[in-house]
Amino acid sequence: MMLTLINISFGIGEFFSTTFLILIILSFCVYLYRVSKYKKYQKSKYAISCLSIMLTLHLVVFPFLYTLMLKNDPASFEFKTAIHDSRKRVVFNEWLDDSKNIPYEIKYLENIKLSNYTILNRQLKQLKQLNFTESNIIFTDYKINMPSKNFDFTATIYIFDRKGILKKELYQVGRQVELDSTKFGSVISEDINNLKNELNYYKVKKVELDKNNFWTFATLLPYSISSIFTGNMSPLTPMANILYTFHYIIIYCIGIGVFLHFLIINLELIIRNRKS
Repeated sequence: MMLTLINISFGIGEFFSTTFLILIILSFCVYLYRVSKYKKYQKSKYAISCLSIMLTLHLVVFPFLYTLMLKNDPASFEFKTAIHDSRKRVVFNEWLDDSKNIPYEIKYLENIKLSNYTILNRQLKQLKQLNFTESNIIFTDYKINMPSKNFDFTATIYIFDRKGILKKELYQVGRQVELDSTKFGSVISEDINNLKNELNYYKVKKVELDKNNFWTFATLLPYSISSIFTGNMSPLTPMANILYTFHYIIIYCIGIGVFLHFLIINLELIIRNRKS
């Protein structure tokens, strides 16, 4: 389930937002189901429980399945041109904003590594005092992480230019003994590798974006919910048509049943009030 949620999201932020949204909807549906068990709702218990099931299917299960289908085959559904182009533009702009500075950060760190090659093998404990190189002034400061069960520290490596202007801060977390023995060069290399992995992630995301694979559960949900009334999304593949048809047969049947139930109850109340 966790891997599936990651698959229908882009990045950690969207993963948590997707998980949070699903949990909120499911919590409301479970609450409705529990309400149906109360004595004062005895006459409507089946209608309320059916409503909770309908909402679970309509707001969680089927949008979730549609998102998976779009991830595997972006041509499973067709969207109105304005919706499709608008969503793609939003995702592209987000991709551009998030990724454009990474190559420059990698190059800058590589330049720092080259211009400070004389101290790359120095341990962080040796950088607790000012270290002057041809291009920079470098020193390290330790701060304990609070609260911390393992007494972890954060080592902050400050990199100034020769004029004393702060240009870069690097961070390393761990026990003090570990930090003391960590080499300055390994901290820079680790940051460069992390940035390269992040850049590779955005390259993969751009490939997916070019294939029109940009829908997530959260972004698809409004169109999945309203497509019954608006036709904003339409199934194209046989499997998508089967799922889409099955979805709305269930929703129509349960929805009409719940509506008729409450209508009959209200009519009975009106008749009783007129007789009295």
